[in-house]
Formats: sequence, structure tokens, C-alpha cells
Amino acid sequence: MLYKFNIGLSLNLLVSLNTTTMINFDYRFPLFESIMFGSLSPFLPENNYSVYLNEENYRVGLDSIPDEGRLGFTFYKPANFKCRYYYHKLVQETFCYCNDILLYLEEEQDTDSRAYLRLTLLDKHLKTSLIKIGETLHSGNISTKHFLEPLPVTDSELLSNSYIFHLLKVCVAKAYLEVQLALSDVIYNPLTESMLYTAIVGELPPTKCFLKQVPVDNLQNRPLKDKNTTNPLDIVLSDAEKAITIVDTKLHTIKDLIAMKIGSDRTIRRMLERKELIGIKQKNGWRIEDAELQHYLKNLKSNNNISNP
Repeated sequence: MLYKFNIGLSLNLLVSLNTTTMINFDYRFPLFESIMFGSLSPFLPENNYSVYLNEENYRVGLDSIPDEGRLGFTFYKPANFKCRYYYHKLVQETFCYCNDILLYLEEEQDTDSRAYLRLTLLDKHLKTSLIKIGETLHSGNISTKHFLEPLPVTDSELLSNSYIFHLLKVCVAKAYLEVQLALSDVIYNPLTESMLYTAIVGELPPTKCFLKQVPVDNLQNRPLKDKNTTNPLDIVLSDAEKAITIVDTKLHTIKDLIAMKIGSDRTIRRMLERKELIGIKQKNGWRIEDAELQHYLKNLKSNNNISNP
């Protein structure tokens, strides 16, 4: 998906026409409305984390889009299939959005238009988007600890949703800071990534930052590409990998559980139907994620200890 930008009116003409429709392109951050309020909301039952245990449901956006921006992007490794689905989709759309808008801003040299873009893109849209993300994080008590330091009782759905909304926060922050850099000539009080999270999103300092300015070619004003740098769509940077507890995404079949002596075929199927053990039913049988199996076994052991002091 490409985001093409076209300014049709100058600010002076806009004022003389007494209209508020200077921009005739869709400048909204991609996927924001869908994730926050629409069909891609991770809170919807149809987007429940168990749905993504089916491989076909998370294989999306695997064709890497190059990041032409001035800010290198990194984030924590996806914790499960649902996180991976949103990671690829969001990062890919973010790169595409930033690439196109930066290309347009390079060509748009009219000072009045650039000032209006600052007001529209930064102050009215991207900043408002970060505020709304912050409201969701606070109202749902969604902390990074849910996916960075998951407890045995941490629900897989909460873990996934925490990851997704914090990833969305970083993607919008990248767009904000990329546009801010491109419009530096009409920016009077530039914000840093940390300031976006504390002042706009409402997080308490210290905050973890994920964006770093990369060197640019002074002649072409383009980011210098490191041949040894791996696209974040393929794998995240090493420091981010070390900072997260990864959830095992290995899938088990009923036969696997029988071999582990969890129970008989009939017993395991009954547990799955009653949702005593969480799994996903596919055409070729049940699939149980290893994290859910370990959670079940831990609860079973705790209950046995209580009944047999």
C-alpha cells in the first residue's frame, strides 16, 4: 500500500477561501483507527490470540519493505504468533507511510505549506494519536511488564495486547519524529522520543527508547545503509532480544500429550472442549501451544499441593 501526498493549495489561498481542506490526501497513520477502534482491535474475540495458532492466520507482510527514514527502528522480539502478526503488519505499514511522506516533504519547499503540515501532521494527528494510545494503556492498565516479565498467571491475551499497543506507540512515535526532522525548518520546540512517551503518552520516567538517528549521506540527504544491518522485519536487534522473555511458540498435538502421559485421548479432548486446557481446533486436529500446556501443568501441580498438604 502506498501513501501518495499532494498539496493543492497554499496557506494564503486557503485563508482567502476560508476553508479547512488544504490537504487532499489521507495523511492518517495507517492501521491506527483499525487497531484502536476497528476490525484489527486486539480486544475483539475474532482477534483472540488462540486464533493465531493457525499458521495461515499470522503469515502476513513477510516481504520486507526498506526503511528510508532517518531513525533506525527496533523493538522487542514478538512473544507469540499474534504478536508476530501485528509486528509484521505494523512495521511494514509504518515504513511505507514514512517513506512516502518523507519523499513528499523533500519536494514541498513552500514555507506556508510546511508550517501547515507541521500543524496538521504533528500537532493535530500524530500527537493526538499518541494521546489516545496513552489513554488506552492507562485505562486498561497495560504495562510492558506483561510481556517483558510475564508471571505464571499472566493471561496470554493480556501479554499479546500489551505488546501490540506498546509497538503501536513506538511506530507512531517514529512517524512523529521522522516528520519533525523533515520539517525542522518550521519546528520551534522539537521533542525527543523520551519526551513523547512522558509528556504525550503519559508514561513515568525513565522510559525505554527504540529509535536512533542514523547517519545520512550529506550529498543526497539519505540514510547510509549498513550492509551488515538486518532488516527489523526479519529479526530485531540483539539488545532488544536480550531484554525480553520469549514465549515458546511450539505447538503440540493430542498424540504429543498422550506421549507425555497427560492423559488418554478421550481425557485430553474433554479437557480441551471444557477449556480446562486451552487449544485451537483445526481441520487436522487440536493444536496446543507449549506456553498453555506449561500453564496447565503448573496449575495442576499447585492444586495437588493444596489438596495434599
